[in-house]
Amino acid sequence: MKKVTEKKVARKVAKFFANVSNDVSNGFIGIENSTPSRFLCLINAGLLNGFTREEIFDIFIGFGEIEKLVMIERKSYCILSFKNECAAVESYEKLNGSFCLKGETKALYLSYLKQFPTNMIGLQESPKVWPSGLKLKENFISEEEEEKLLDLTLSDPQTLQLKHRTVKHYGFEFKYGSNKVDRNPLPNAIPEEMEPIIKKFVELGMPRPNQLTVNHYAPGQGIPLHTDTHSSFEDGIISISLGSDIVMDFMSNDDGRRLSIVLPRRSCLIISQEARYSWSHGITPRKYDVTEAVDHGLTVKRRENRTSLTFRKVRTSKCDCTFSRWCDSQSENSIDLSEKTADNIERNHVFRVYDEIATHFSETRHSPWPNVKAFIKSFPAGSLLLDIGCGNGKYLTCSQSLFSIGSDRSKQLLNVCRKRGYQVVNADCRASPFRDDVADAAICIAVIHHLATEDRRLQTLQDISRILRKGGRALVYVWAKEQEMAKRKSTYLLQKKSNVSRTEVCSTPETYSEAVLPVHTNRTEFKHADVLVPWSLNSKESTGTDTPTYLRFYHVFKEGELDSLCSKISNISIRRSYYDQGNWCIEFEKE
Repeated sequence: MKKVTEKKVARKVAKFFANVSNDVSNGFIGIENSTPSRFLCLINAGLLNGFTREEIFDIFIGFGEIEKLVMIERKSYCILSFKNECAAVESYEKLNGSFCLKGETKALYLSYLKQFPTNMIGLQESPKVWPSGLKLKENFISEEEEEKLLDLTLSDPQTLQLKHRTVKHYGFEFKYGSNKVDRNPLPNAIPEEMEPIIKKFVELGMPRPNQLTVNHYAPGQGIPLHTDTHSSFEDGIISISLGSDIVMDFMSNDDGRRLSIVLPRRSCLIISQEARYSWSHGITPRKYDVTEAVDHGLTVKRRENRTSLTFRKVRTSKCDCTFSRWCDSQSENSIDLSEKTADNIERNHVFRVYDEIATHFSETRHSPWPNVKAFIKSFPAGSLLLDIGCGNGKYLTCSQSLFSIGSDRSKQLLNVCRKRGYQVVNADCRASPFRDDVADAAICIAVIHHLATEDRRLQTLQDISRILRKGGRALVYVWAKEQEMAKRKSTYLLQKKSNVSRTEVCSTPETYSEAVLPVHTNRTEFKHADVLVPWSLNSKESTGTDTPTYLRFYHVFKEGELDSLCSKISNISIRRSYYDQGNWCIEFEKE
């Protein structure tokens, strides 16, 4: 090697050991070796970089007999040992800093080790317990049946192009915005050619499906973690994999436990019971998967074009599962509204109300909440902060070192902001006017609980993810249905009740074509998810003898609901989720 190359290799190796030494659990402490040995660390050729065991063996097998190769999931390095030291020395001298990986210009970097890291094997994925109701049946269909099914599904041109895959529905259409099924039957039922495998489902005790979703995935495509809506389908979801193996990820909605399972081509996956109702499943978009090798180590398997057939039976009655925490059918008094009704509710009980009460509302909103202020101050000087639903702009001056812009639907609240010299624009929170990937930070405080449907609330969160740059972070607050946690009442319940009797005169529910909205009694626990909450103007704002009372629409969120909504967005990861004085809060980062 040339001297310059030797210096570069030395820097690469030193940087690597400086990084791994910060984690004492990996067993690297004290095993770096500057003298030859039969143990080699390949510091930039691991599973994380997309290398397979077979590729590593191909590079080194010509130098001598390999004793052991250990590759670790989510690590960019691997450890190799030869039977004798001479083979290790020869490979080190010929490859280190000069051998190009995979025909690229990037060189392979090696280092001697005194021994295998003590905890190396422990870093590998340990066996995990599957949730009840999750079953995998390999070779469920024959190669001939697979070929016929691929010919049938790939020849149908009427597909829906989504971000990470193409989709075709039979029987009933699945609406991805609301994660619910359209109960109006499609003209195209499940093809008759599927009947032989449907009979196999029935023989296994599964309900006869009447809805089929065909997904086509190219290498690098996937589907976000999600739970099929309880109210849409009965228990028992069946997926057939065609064309390629794939790794499917599962996550418990209760405690965040994770599980990854290889679905071989021609296999049948059954998701029922606990796995169906309280776990999420999805496929990470990438071009390769980490799988178990023949010799029981880990390796990388390249993805190929894959088609999945997902069979379900549309539910005709309310879901009565035992997983009520995650069940939308059992969500107390939840209302399913049309877009027209939702428009009317928001126009009458959000937009018009805030324009009427803007001055009084602003007088009561002057102190930033501490956790929101801390979030804003966590960003470096020069960052761009966008406040979606900024109200009177009380968060726009929390950090003078940031560029802060607010948006709101209420023209009167925007007038308050402009009088204070704030930069604001008039916009709907579901479709802000800001460019894609522009913001370092975004906040949406006490806003999306004013939106009348889940679909609209999801649209707002998706738009926030759109405007964030990669690595940008957002903080969202919504009003919680639970106003008492760990026997401690929220500030809302503890505030003076002097106005309660005055607002109770407005207790007559509002009736719409699809819903009856009850009027909430202020300073009391919420009995319903969708309610109208009274706001009484103070006397100096009132123009008449009677103090007017306005009714604001709220959807109060139950525990886990905001997390579930965020989990439907594929390009964000939740950094933390917490409860703050009667509000459910989530901080997420754009990936």
